[in-house]
Amino acid sequence: MASSPMVFGVYPVQSSTSRRLKLRAWLPVLACALVFAVESTSYLGADHTSAPLERAAEAIFGYGVGLHWGMIHILLRKAGHFMGYGAFCLVCFRGFWIEFQSEASKLSRQLRAHGLAIAVTFLVASADEIHQSFLPNRCGQFSDVLLDTLGGVALGLVVFMAMQARSAASCRREAACAEAAA
Repeated sequence: MASSPMVFGVYPVQSSTSRRLKLRAWLPVLACALVFAVESTSYLGADHTSAPLERAAEAIFGYGVGLHWGMIHILLRKAGHFMGYGAFCLVCFRGFWIEFQSEASKLSRQLRAHGLAIAVTFLVASADEIHQSFLPNRCGQFSDVLLDTLGGVALGLVVFMAMQARSAASCRREAACAEAAA
């Protein structure tokens, strides 16, 4: 029995390839968000992570680390924010990059993917800090949201510049090949 285009024409049926592509694009983003959810619990607050990290640092660098442990622990946690959310932004960029495959302009695709990845990073970092503000041993700080977003911007900028350099090198190679052929 043939189905009416009026019923199924409104909602196009996705092929399994398209579903796999979307899953491949967005599953890593979901995995990163789940890591943030686990890390955003009261069990992984500074009061619970300080002692084990200090013991590990003392085992590697010696007992002199304990003299400056408060500052070292803050720097480790802030570096973790910066790098963790920077990596999250890159994973989001990858998802949007795959999603926008059909765009004609590569630069437009890059800018759009990077802009949306940074926006998603800001929103997830904000949600994480809001959640932490409700936990007894954690506090949500807008400065952490800014640090997280800055990590995304910084790592995104590195990737953007690398992609631009690669594109320019490709254009130079094509020009040299065309010149040699002429």
